[in-house]
Amino acid sequence: MLRCKVAKFTREQANILRSSVADFNNWLSNNVDRHVHSALGIQPQELVDTFSNLKQLIKKFSDSPCMVESSLLPFLKKAIIHARRAEAFNIENRSGLTFNHKLRVRLEEKLRLFSSIMSEDWFKNTKVFNCPKIIDFLSIQHAERFLNMNRSPNQRQRSYDEKFGILNAPALFIPDLKYYRDSCELRGLPLCVAYMDIDDFKEFNTEYGEPRVDRDILPRFMTALEAHIYSHGHAYRYGGDEYVILLPNMYSLQAAQFLKSFQDSLEKLKYFQIKKCIAVSIGIFEVSENCIQTDREVEERAASAKKFAKKNGKNCIATYKEESFADKDLYVIKID
Repeated sequence: MLRCKVAKFTREQANILRSSVADFNNWLSNNVDRHVHSALGIQPQELVDTFSNLKQLIKKFSDSPCMVESSLLPFLKKAIIHARRAEAFNIENRSGLTFNHKLRVRLEEKLRLFSSIMSEDWFKNTKVFNCPKIIDFLSIQHAERFLNMNRSPNQRQRSYDEKFGILNAPALFIPDLKYYRDSCELRGLPLCVAYMDIDDFKEFNTEYGEPRVDRDILPRFMTALEAHIYSHGHAYRYGGDEYVILLPNMYSLQAAQFLKSFQDSLEKLKYFQIKKCIAVSIGIFEVSENCIQTDREVEERAASAKKFAKKNGKNCIATYKEESFADKDLYVIKID
């Protein structure tokens, strides 16, 4: 519940917020309103009302001092989430062109202003606006055609990791994540990314040697993982002991329960002339339609959750508290 009736903003904040609202207004116009009007010849009242509120917000940010009443804050929060994610994607792409730390810091400066705004009480205590979606007015078939969505991963040519040919190649993960993120967001659904690491993997290599581990242990383990994930999502081999899993249409608790059953099955998995069992630590990051993280940031957060699981007992599953993106809010999920 909102605890403040009015939110106040500095001139610096007002400038970036005006731009954020205007950008979100343009995005909604181009990606929802234009297509709906093209198909039906009318503008739904939900969109009329939304654009009216966004225009009020833009006008508010021309005042000094800038004050926004609580009724408009849900729209502002949605615009900030949209703008932060778009800016982070842009910065991520440009940062990939340089290894100069000072230049990367300068590129990321704008994100710090977003972080400052998002740390304020009004943002934390405001429920985000449930923005009209194109599928509220058009069928999925027409919505995907209008939005020029790429073919699903199951329709594209799949490639497997070069060494074993069992799990998906790591290069497929980001394109798959983008597709499923767009597809789930279109339907208002979550998806989860899980990072998995084999516990005490060095001990296996030390005791049995890397050639035998590659021949008798890892193929058996990866085959079991592929079978468990089959028809639920995709699994990717990132290294000898690291794997990434993509689970569309799952909340974090559902994903944790699903992956806990895989952890349990590993206790019964047998290897040729090897009695030792494999255990895994797992980190989960849930991506909602209002998630501000880029695809790479989602991957990094899932990896951080996995590290937390390894530091807190191993053979467990860790994730973040609801709508939290900070390492301090990581916790181990207890599953009966």
